[in-house]
Amino acid sequence: MASLNVTDVTRIATDAARELSPRLHVVGVTSGARDGRYAEVIIDIAQCRQEPCRVFLEVFRNTSESVLHHEIADKLQRRVKTRL
Repeated sequence: MASLNVTDVTRIATDAARELSPRLHVVGVTSGARDGRYAEVIIDIAQCRQEPCRVFLEVFRNTSESVLHHEIADKLQRRVKTRL
């Protein structure tokens, strides 16, 4: 399976963040430093209740869009639930 590009990951992460809360904003996505199979997603939490107000997620890009969407949504939900 071919890897999703950074533009795809940005779009998918933005959709997953919006579905969870309008206060989550994807501010950047970059390909991983090693072999490029993963990406780092940076998300700001507007009006967060508890620091830090920025979340970093590492996700693998060599998967389908639906699997990546689910992975990002799951990781976000676990990481930001006490900050929203």
